[in-house]
Amino acid sequence: MTSLIQRFVAVFALLLSTVVVAEDISQIAPPHKHPNYVVAIELHTTAELHEVLARADQLLREGVALQSDPAAVTFILHGPEVRSLLRKNYLENKETVDLAARLSALGVVEVMACKTWMGGNSVAAEDLQPFVGTVDYGPDEIRRLVDDEDYLYF
Repeated sequence: MTSLIQRFVAVFALLLSTVVVAEDISQIAPPHKHPNYVVAIELHTTAELHEVLARADQLLREGVALQSDPAAVTFILHGPEVRSLLRKNYLENKETVDLAARLSALGVVEVMACKTWMGGNSVAAEDLQPFVGTVDYGPDEIRRLVDDEDYLYF
């Protein structure tokens, strides 16, 4: 009988230590995190901006780009493509602006414009669509997101 009790205690102790180890591992291991992306527009055209927004929209539809905070995809605009997001240019860029606004409202994308580019091109923050934020210098912000925040290029 003593042998049976000793075996029971040994098995119970083994199971208990396994549960404690599993709990410790779950506390140490970070939860699964989807990567965040930063968009580097190279051609600086409205067509390129629309194409990349459409790609983000497709990833949302496929369940790859999720609604999140921070947004899954961050656009740092620092060239002439910013003009497509000016309030006064809405009608000629309606499809692109509406897509960007919808994805922004859903928390899939964040759109930021470079203040340095804006200053050199007589664009004020109030000229932008309401969902567009600003950063001081676009290229530095892209580097910061990639180097310090582990963003991937989209």
